[in-house]
Amino acid sequence: MRRRLVPLLVLTAALLQTAAAETGQRVLRVMPFSGDALSAGETTALQNLITSYVAELRAFRVIDTEGQELALKEAETAVQLGVPKNVAPLAADYLLSGDASKVGGIIVFTLDLTTVSSGEKRSVSDTASSVNELILESRRLTRSLFAALTPPQGTGAADFPAGASVDASGAAPESGQAALTYDSSPRLDEITGAWKGDKGLDRISIFSDGRGIAILESGASMRIRASIEGAKVIVTQDQKSIPDYYRSPGLGYEAAKQIAEKARPWRWVFALSSAGDRLIGVKESVFVRVDASGTVAVDNNYVRDSAWTRLFR
Repeated sequence: MRRRLVPLLVLTAALLQTAAAETGQRVLRVMPFSGDALSAGETTALQNLITSYVAELRAFRVIDTEGQELALKEAETAVQLGVPKNVAPLAADYLLSGDASKVGGIIVFTLDLTTVSSGEKRSVSDTASSVNELILESRRLTRSLFAALTPPQGTGAADFPAGASVDASGAAPESGQAALTYDSSPRLDEITGAWKGDKGLDRISIFSDGRGIAILESGASMRIRASIEGAKVIVTQDQKSIPDYYRSPGLGYEAAKQIAEKARPWRWVFALSSAGDRLIGVKESVFVRVDASGTVAVDNNYVRDSAWTRLFR
């Protein structure tokens, strides 16, 4: 029996590799979510919900641990019967994992997407005050993670799986809903004026020479500079970070000071809508963790989706 088992497993693996090559679609494996902020049932429900949002992209062959086990059994049965068939490949191109941890009374949720071939990891994180709030935010977070692989249409990125049709949020358009179109050759004068920012950002003014000022919701101001790189609109922080950029009701001055010393400058990578009224893309910033002892950890690889709306020229 042992002699027969080895060639059976080898042949099974060969069948799985053949199936993967024949489909031509990249495989994403959903790893079991972890963390101490949710119950086992809540964790499973959140994982299933996010898996459904990934499937909406129609860009991956999505599998999970249970699916892998079923695929292996199906492949082995097919070999034993002498009737090989198309089975789900086990070798993943991408790994998706999630973690929901409790920090004080807040849920900190992180989604990670790892490219198996290179080990590169992309992450998005956010906080929620309750499980219900986290569920409501889960679709946006999922879109943000995959939008980070590519700017919106017309910006020239090439790392998003072939065959996907994405809208400004990074998700596949709903049936009958057209995706936004973008200016393939934006000019600096087209983005001058006042803009309404996204989370944490109140208002932005951009001047004709690319200089600008951003007013945060906290009331702090930040000098910024806009530039054009091909089809991309790049907006960067144009001064040294100060603690006021990071202070909040739950984050005191000393912690904010530590963050300001470690944080990379804020940077937005946008596409300009054809109508000239929206800037849509991603924000490259930081994600902060503060433990019970007050030690501050800064993750400078944090990327999330971002959108600004024009107020006036």
